[in-house]
Amino acid sequence: MPYDCVLKPGEIARIPLGFGLIIPDGFAGYVFPRSSMAAKGLVCELPPIDSGYRGEIHAIISNVSTSSQTIHKDTRVGQLVITPVVIADFVLDLGEGRGTGAFGSTGE
Repeated sequence: MPYDCVLKPGEIARIPLGFGLIIPDGFAGYVFPRSSMAAKGLVCELPPIDSGYRGEIHAIISNVSTSSQTIHKDTRVGQLVITPVVIADFVLDLGEGRGTGAFGSTGE
């Protein structure tokens, strides 16, 4: 965190983290919240950092608490997690092998 930041209840801040990285194809990165911040109501949103992105990494932090929260300079705001990504094959013809009832229709 390069500077102090105050978030009012319901506010969202995009915090530059001062670094970039190259994520290999087939992977994505996410800035997960630290438990100490989440306990105060400051949570990181989880938009993926895809393998094609080459800019500075940001944490997107929401204040879901009912009071203003200060994030001080040099606070560790998140944890970078890199995970494999599986790309689904989307189809237009759903065929007859699957049910179409949705939402619990398979008995679960």
